Amino acid sequence: MKITKNILEKNPDIEGFYKTIFWFRGKKINIGLDPDEVSIEETIMLANKILQNFEYYEKKAKDKIVDNFLDNYNENWADEEEGYSRLDEQAFRNNLELNGINFLSKDGIDVFYHENGMFGNHSLIAQAFDGENFDSSMMFG
Repeated sequence: MKITKNILEKNPDIEGFYKTIFWFRGKKINIGLDPDEVSIEETIMLANKILQNFEYYEKKAKDKIVDNFLDNYNENWADEEEGYSRLDEQAFRNNLELNGINFLSKDGIDVFYHENGMFGNHSLIAQAFDGENFDSSMMFG
């Protein structure tokens, strides 16, 4: 898929924000574009660069979530009595479900994952600030 201006819709809830969808592994993924201080064309260029090789970038994003949250889950959220057992890396990774990507300006990327209840149904977000490397992550919601 290649994003072009003519497939973007303006998001009525957020001024200057555009949206579209992307199909990945048979699942519809919400895409958001916020050009902020640059042209929409520059944000589209970033989105297309990432989406053209998304298998690679999605693995990097998921790796960052696993690196930052697996130990947190096992040490602070796992509770055998409540049915939340400790998880190894693969089981944790399998609980992460991609549900959205935002492209911000010309080099910001947020990749959103649903975490299958591991953290009380918060979103886990892998973040890149250089348009390439996912160096940060956060929990939201």
